[in-house]
Amino acid sequence: MGRKEFFRLQWLGHARVRAYAIILGVCSLASMPWMFADAMRPGGSDFIAFWSASRMVLEGQAAKIYNPNALGEIQLRVAYADIVPFVHPPQFLLVIWPLGFLNYAAAWLSWTAATYALWLITTRRLFPTLGWPIAAFPGALVALWHAQTGFLTSAIQAVIAWQFRRGPFRAGLCVGLLVIKPHLAVLIPFALLASRSWAAIGGAVLSIAVTAMASLVLFGESSWLTYPSSWAVSQYLLETGSDAFFLRQVTIYAMFRAWGWPEIAVIAQSFVTLTSIFVIWKVWACDGPTDGKVALLFALTPLATPYLFSYDLPFLVIPVAWLIQQFQHQWSKPILVAMYFAPLACRAIALPVGVNPTSLFCIGMAVCIYNVLKESRTSG
Repeated sequence: MGRKEFFRLQWLGHARVRAYAIILGVCSLASMPWMFADAMRPGGSDFIAFWSASRMVLEGQAAKIYNPNALGEIQLRVAYADIVPFVHPPQFLLVIWPLGFLNYAAAWLSWTAATYALWLITTRRLFPTLGWPIAAFPGALVALWHAQTGFLTSAIQAVIAWQFRRGPFRAGLCVGLLVIKPHLAVLIPFALLASRSWAAIGGAVLSIAVTAMASLVLFGESSWLTYPSSWAVSQYLLETGSDAFFLRQVTIYAMFRAWGWPEIAVIAQSFVTLTSIFVIWKVWACDGPTDGKVALLFALTPLATPYLFSYDLPFLVIPVAWLIQQFQHQWSKPILVAMYFAPLACRAIALPVGVNPTSLFCIGMAVCIYNVLKESRTSG
C-alpha cells in the first residue's frame, strides 16, 4: 500500500470501522463514573434544574418553577452551590415530571440512560447498517457527560427525518415537539414553506397546540404566565456570559463573543443565519432526495441560531451518516472521519485554545452535502 492510499484510509473497511467504534464506545463508558461523581458534587450539573422543577411539580408548586429563589430552595436539598434556573417552556414538564419521584442521583442516571437509549433507537432506525458507529458517536459522548436535553431533542430530530419518509403530516407532528427547545427548529419553517409542505405545517401547529393545552391543564395557567420571566435569564446570560460560557457553545455568535467582539458577533450571526435560510429555501424549493435535504437542514442548524451548546449535537450524526452513504470523493474517508470526531474534538480544544471551531466544521459539512445534492440533480 502506497503512502497516498494509506492517508486516504483505503485500509479502513466496514469491519475495522465497527471494531474501532466498539473500542471507542467502551472507552467512552469508562468516563461515566467520573462524570457521575462530578455531577453529584455541589455545582456539578445543570441537570439539577430539571430535577428541582419536577420536584416542585409533584409538590404542587408548578406556578413557582420559574422563580429562581423557590427553585433554589429545592436545589439546596442536594447541597447545590448556585441556583440553576429552569428556562424551558411548560411543555417540557410533560417529559420530566416523573423525575421528581426519584432522588437526585437516581434521576440523573435514569434520565441519561433513557434519553441515550431513545436517541440511539431512533437514529439507528435511519441508518441500520451503522449501528456501532452511531452508538459511539463522539458528539453523543458530550451529551452523555452533561445529562441535558441533547439526546431527547436529537431523538425528536431523528424521528422527524424518519417521518419525512412516510408523510409530511406525521413529520410536522414531530416538528412541533421541538417547542421544548425552539432554537433547534429555527430553519424548519423556511424549509416547509419553501417545499409547500402545508400538511407538515398543519401537523406542527396541531402538535404545539395539543402539548400547550396538555401542560396548561396539568400544571395550571400560572406556569404559562410566569414562563416569560425566564427569557430575561437567557438574555442576561447571552449579554454577560464569560469566555468559558461562550466557548462551550457552538455558534458563530458565541465564537466572536469569546473573542470580545460583541458587535461583530451580532453582525456575523445575522449574516450566517440569513445565508442559512437562503440556502435552505433554495434547496427545499427544488426537487431532490428528502433525506439529503434533511441532512443539510441539520448541518446548518448550529449555524442558524446564536445559542446552542456542545451537548445539543448528537443529531449531527444524521448528516454525517448520510454523507457516509453518499460521499464518493477520493478523500472521502479522511473527511468523514474528521466530521465524525469533530463535535468532541472541537469541544476538547475550545477552552485551551480559546476558540470553538464547531461552526466552521458545520459550514464544511453543509458545503459537502450541498455539493452532493447539486451533483445528484445534475446527473438526474
